[in-house]
Amino acid sequence: MPSPSSSFTIRQASSRDVGHVSDILTESFYRNSDYQLNSLQRIFTDLVYPLLRYGIMLDLSGRFGDKTPCYACLVATHPANKFQAIASLEICMRYVPIKPYREFWLGREMQQYPYVFNLAVHPQWRRRGVAKQLLLAAEQTVKKWGFSRLYIHVLEDNHPARHLYDRIGYRLHSQEGIVNYWLMGRPKKLLLQKRF
Repeated sequence: MPSPSSSFTIRQASSRDVGHVSDILTESFYRNSDYQLNSLQRIFTDLVYPLLRYGIMLDLSGRFGDKTPCYACLVATHPANKFQAIASLEICMRYVPIKPYREFWLGREMQQYPYVFNLAVHPQWRRRGVAKQLLLAAEQTVKKWGFSRLYIHVLEDNHPARHLYDRIGYRLHSQEGIVNYWLMGRPKKLLLQKRF
């Protein structure tokens, strides 16, 4: 079991990281250990897991091969194994609403800004500060690109992530999924912004 005070190395991902990053994303988004699955859900997830992982691998390989100027995939490693990614995040340019959440009904003028997505930490390494280190490294990357803001989405009911983002300076910019929230009881998607 890794120690809580472990120091991590953050670096730009390479093609050799695709397999590990695919494992992390599949494990985090499709086999989330924070939620209890019944036996039928567990069997279904185990059956489709290889297909999900393969699809994620293809997507990642495509993004790595695009050579888009404002795209980065950062990975965290531990000194015990410098070659195996234990967490990752991606940054790209994405259209976000210019007006903050209070002015939602006045229009949806959009502009492109750097956006963090696919932030995931392998379950064995969670709650040790690696996500925070990745997010701070993402800020440095975005500054090198010449930007002074960064955006990220979080679900309203994801309290650990919201707490982390709040602690490092992300603030609510707008809300999405209000109709799904009212009609189906699904959590709202919050778009957070950090200026630096």
